[in-house]
Amino acid sequence: MLNRTAPEAQGIPSAAIERFVDAMAQLDSPHSFMLLRHGNVAAEGWWKPYRPEAPHLLFSLSKSFTSCAVGLAREEGLLGLDDPVAKFFPAELTRGADPRCREMTIRHLLTMATGHDRCALEYMTSADDWAAAFFQSPLAYRPGERFVYNSGATYMLSALLRRITGRSLTAYLRPRLLEPLGFGERHWETCPKGIEVGGWGFYATTEELARFAQLLQGGNWRGRQLVPADYLKMATSFQIDNSMNDQPDWRVGYGFQFWRCRHNAFRGDGAFGQYALVMPEQDAVLAITSGLRNMQQVLDLVWKHLLPAMSPAPLPADPAAAGRLAERIARLTLPVLGTTGRALPRQSYRLNANEGGFTRLEFESGPDSCRLTLAGPNGPETILAGFGHREESVVKFDSQFPHSVAASAEFTDDRTLTILASSYNTPYQIRLVCRFDEEHVALEHRANLTFLVDQWPILTGCRS
Repeated sequence: MLNRTAPEAQGIPSAAIERFVDAMAQLDSPHSFMLLRHGNVAAEGWWKPYRPEAPHLLFSLSKSFTSCAVGLAREEGLLGLDDPVAKFFPAELTRGADPRCREMTIRHLLTMATGHDRCALEYMTSADDWAAAFFQSPLAYRPGERFVYNSGATYMLSALLRRITGRSLTAYLRPRLLEPLGFGERHWETCPKGIEVGGWGFYATTEELARFAQLLQGGNWRGRQLVPADYLKMATSFQIDNSMNDQPDWRVGYGFQFWRCRHNAFRGDGAFGQYALVMPEQDAVLAITSGLRNMQQVLDLVWKHLLPAMSPAPLPADPAAAGRLAERIARLTLPVLGTTGRALPRQSYRLNANEGGFTRLEFESGPDSCRLTLAGPNGPETILAGFGHREESVVKFDSQFPHSVAASAEFTDDRTLTILASSYNTPYQIRLVCRFDEEHVALEHRANLTFLVDQWPILTGCRS
C-alpha cells in the first residue's frame, strides 16, 4: 500500500540512513524500522527473525489508537471531552470513592491528569471489575492538577467506549480506521470482563504502524478523512505539563495519549521502544519496533543521524550509496547460537512443585536440531531449536495469545543445553539453560526484558 523509492528521491542521503542503522544495531535488540518521507517509504529493515508480516506487541503505543477512537466517538456526537467520567459509570462509582472522582472528565483521562499519584493499575489488575477498582483507587490531587502516567486511565477510555458504542474497541475501530489503513485481523488484550485494556496489548506490523503514523498528520488517508483533523491537532499538541520527567523527550509536553518531542515532533510510544514518530516540519514519519531498556537512545539517534540529514528537495541519485544501504539492511539479524548438535535420546523429568505450575520437562536432540517440551497448566508446549540456525515454533505459556518463536541452540558442554528463542511477535528474547545428568535436571529461564514477563524461578526435577 505504500510506495517505495530511493532515499535520495525523498531528500535523505542513503549514507545517513546507513549510519542510523549501524547505530541502531549497537543497541540492545532492534527489531524493525520503516522511514517515510512525503508519504513514501525511503528505507525499511527487519532484524531476523523479525519480519514484515509478523505483528508486534505495541505496549503503550496502543494508547494512541484508543485516543483516535475517542476522537471518532466525539465526532459522532457520542461524547464530549469535558463530560464527567462518572456519568458513564453510575454503578461502578460506589460509596467510599473519593468525591473528587465526580470532577474527573474524559479530558482528564486523555491527558493522564486523573488525580492519581501513581498508575491506577496497581489497584485494578487484581480485581474482577477494573472500572469499579479504578474509582476505589486513592486520589492525591484534584483531577486536572498534575500529569501522572496512568494506563488505568486509558483502560477507562476503552471501557467507556464499549459502554457508549455497544461494541468492542477493536470492532469500533475496524471499519473506521483499521480496515481503511489495511490492518489485518489483530489481537488486543482484554480485562477479566472481556474489555480491551486500551492502554496496551495491541499488535501491528511495522508497515501498519507506519501507515498509522502517516495518518496522524491531519487524519486524511488517500482522500478520506478517517480521524477528525481538529481532534488530531489537539491530541498531538501540548495539553499538559510533564516536565517533572527525567528524559529529554519525555518532558516537553503530553497531548491526548501522545507525547510531544523535541524538534516540534510528536509520537505514540510503547515500552521497550515501539514508536510511531511524526516529524511534521520534515513531512517524515518513522515506525520502529524493538526491545530496548533505554527508550531515549533511539530518539537520540533519530535526532543525530536522520533529522539533520533531511533536505527540503530531492537529492541527486546515488546508486552506490543506495546499494551499500540495501546490502547493509539485508544483513540485519539478531544473534544465532551455533555449535554442532549431537544425538541425545528423549530425556524425561518430573518437575518439583513451582510457581508456574509446570509438571514435566522433556527434551531430545539430533545433529541439526533439538526440542524442549514443558508441560504445565495449559498442557504441553514445545520449542524447536536449530544448531547454527533457527527453527520455528508457536507457544503461549502464560500469555493471552499464541506467539511465534524462532530459536537456535548449542551444547556448552556435555550436560548443558542452551536455547536462545526470539518471540518475534513481542520484544522478548528468551534464554533457556537446561543442565542435566542421569537423575536430575534444572532449567533456567531468563528474558532480556522483565516488564510484564517475570523471570521464572529455576525449575528442578528428577528423572521419571
